[in-house]
Amino acid sequence: MRKWQWAIAFVICVIVWGTTLVPDNKATKVIERVVYSQDDLTFMRNAIRTVFVSKDRQIEVAAYPGAKELLSFVSVQPNGKGYLLTFEQAIRIFALQNGIVVFTGHTKQTGKTISIYYDDDTTVTYGYVDHFSLLPYTAVGIGEVLATKQSGELYIEIEQRGVILNLEQTLKWLKEHV
Repeated sequence: MRKWQWAIAFVICVIVWGTTLVPDNKATKVIERVVYSQDDLTFMRNAIRTVFVSKDRQIEVAAYPGAKELLSFVSVQPNGKGYLLTFEQAIRIFALQNGIVVFTGHTKQTGKTISIYYDDDTTVTYGYVDHFSLLPYTAVGIGEVLATKQSGELYIEIEQRGVILNLEQTLKWLKEHV
């Protein structure tokens, strides 16, 4: 990102944070509505992308061979709402569509975790990753590296239009999008 884009993002964050400190004002109610509504999340993502994504950015149309690494798991087992995929080698996790990062952090259930909301109303969560360098509300394009995972277990949960996919649907979705 350019310096002016970081400055604008910082100013917006300060404004949002500042309005939450004032009790019972209209701005606080609007912010709460934006944060909790799926339609508003889509609007917010598109607004951020128009400001921060360069118009002259080229999109690669050829397949990126590294994405196939996600299908190289040796076993799968249920874990909470998602599944644990076991890998024998290190892999890179790529953005499978255009989208926006909606969560990065650490959870009790999935360790170091990153969630991406894609343009087709699908949210994919990867847990137990070893490294990610993206911040929430970062726009991502097809083929961008989201995270890396050394050998071992990777948590994956796919939610499509508000419904969490079962194992069969998850594997089908992965095969179609990788």
